[in-house]
Amino acid sequence: MERRADMAGEKRRYHTLALRKSLLGVIAELYLFPQTDEAMAQALAGQFPDLDTDGARDCFSYLEKKGYIKTSRAKDRRMTARITAKGIDLVEGAVTDRGILSARPDFTGLSLKRSVRSGILAYCRQFPDSFNGDDEILAELKELGMGALIIEQVRYSIWYLSEKSLLELKTHPLKSDLVFFARITAKGIDLVEGGISDPGVMSAHGGEL
Repeated sequence: MERRADMAGEKRRYHTLALRKSLLGVIAELYLFPQTDEAMAQALAGQFPDLDTDGARDCFSYLEKKGYIKTSRAKDRRMTARITAKGIDLVEGAVTDRGILSARPDFTGLSLKRSVRSGILAYCRQFPDSFNGDDEILAELKELGMGALIIEQVRYSIWYLSEKSLLELKTHPLKSDLVFFARITAKGIDLVEGGISDPGVMSAHGGEL
């Protein structure tokens, strides 16, 4: 009987860890758009049919305590959540957490993202007092050999680096688009110079800090 109880407990824990991982993954995909507890319950209904809004809120609360998301209350009393850069690190496999099912390592994808982030910081370091447009940053990275890179990836990386306080981010609406501008911070300069480390970013010299 004790063994059955232990197995049932392990199964429940695995279910909880998997739920947190899946919920965080969905929020990460929509990083610019806060997601409600109700939307999360609906999005994960196929994988977790027993998940309701209360269960989603419980996950939100846990993930916020860990610093992986930020939550707020909407006017209709629903809870909304958006991912943090720390949460992105977990989703991408740059860090692990015993309370959340580990992401399957994608070393190639993570290495590329680190290289892009490193390249952006290195470029902005050349102009420490200026805001640099996403299009000029993209052009620079393409010259460095990242020919397949697209503007959305650059904007995602700028947002990520700004969440880490490595860049300052400004946006400007242009027709139906939203242009990103980035300026390096003192913390960003410290990282480029190797004075600090970050699990989601490579150094400007190509080595992981």
